[in-house]
Amino acid sequence: MSLHTRISEDSQEIINYIHLGTFIPVLSEFKKYIMSDLKAYDAKVIFLEKKLEAQFGEMTENIIGMTLIFGDSDDILYFGFFNVYDHKKEHIEFLLNALIDFGKSNNFQKIRGPINIPTVIYGWGFMVEGSKKDLFIGCPINPPIYQKIFKKKGFKILFKEDRYDMPSLKLNPHKVKKLIELGINEGDYQNNFFDTGNYPYQFMTLGKDEITPKIFDEVLLLYSKYMPPSGQITPKKAQNGKNIINFIEEFGAKWMMWFVREKKTGKLVANGYAIPNVFDKNEKEELNSMGFQSWVVHPNHRRNYLSILMYGFVITQAKDRKTPHYIKRGLWPVGAENIANANAAKKMGGKKSKSHLILQLLIS
Repeated sequence: MSLHTRISEDSQEIINYIHLGTFIPVLSEFKKYIMSDLKAYDAKVIFLEKKLEAQFGEMTENIIGMTLIFGDSDDILYFGFFNVYDHKKEHIEFLLNALIDFGKSNNFQKIRGPINIPTVIYGWGFMVEGSKKDLFIGCPINPPIYQKIFKKKGFKILFKEDRYDMPSLKLNPHKVKKLIELGINEGDYQNNFFDTGNYPYQFMTLGKDEITPKIFDEVLLLYSKYMPPSGQITPKKAQNGKNIINFIEEFGAKWMMWFVREKKTGKLVANGYAIPNVFDKNEKEELNSMGFQSWVVHPNHRRNYLSILMYGFVITQAKDRKTPHYIKRGLWPVGAENIANANAAKKMGGKKSKSHLILQLLIS
């Protein structure tokens, strides 16, 4: 028996074996998203193979592990789906050495990951020991041996994200005192729930008329300028954004992505989205849960209760029997360093259930 690695650029071969690198199922409906990202990122795979002696003395190759590799700049090599079947230390080390050697031989300055494209489905990060291992969209599962071995090889923690399991509490924006004081009820909200009256902002959900090249560019600009670096883990934001929109429209509901414009200027000042958890459905095939994946507010507008407005309008639709799906719970991602957001999650009944790490190696 001997170990060796092999690099493949064959997208179909990668799809055939990508299940090795994740505990999240590779459903047939997901394959078009995977194929799209493999092409967009020009991804390759490093397979870990073991030679086995078969009957009659013949040698056969057996793929026992893999890691996806791709770049988005001249200096960063990203990896994802890093996993070996048996989680043996020597097998993990062998594959990791191959990853590092590839980074060095191709003149990358940093190796960063795991980023499991498409992240809308497979997420990113190594799961921290003690995390809840229930199946949830975008939350990869792995034993803690991986990050321990990576750290011994010199990888440092670049970012840690905690996820809070939240009950979907109803919140009607038209009953919030601060929003009422700002004029939200000075309109026709009794006939049009989303009428914000004299409140200076307009709330909109995903619709065919909303995703134009203009608004798509506005959203990307908002995220690139005002999200912290920890919130911009995934490279190729435009490709990632398209996948998110398509995934929400196919598996979720249009209210799972929203936009807020300032009425006076028409400028986009806030945006957010939730990812449908396709692995948690009721007997009617309706979603029970979703991940409040991200939202961003322009810093000049952060004291106008836009977070309350967005959550209230979204959760009202999530709890409305007349709309698709009926959400009972959600996961709220919070950067481990963001104490204020963590406290807010706890006040709303959230309990920390999962944590993930992004690791990075500086290549000397």
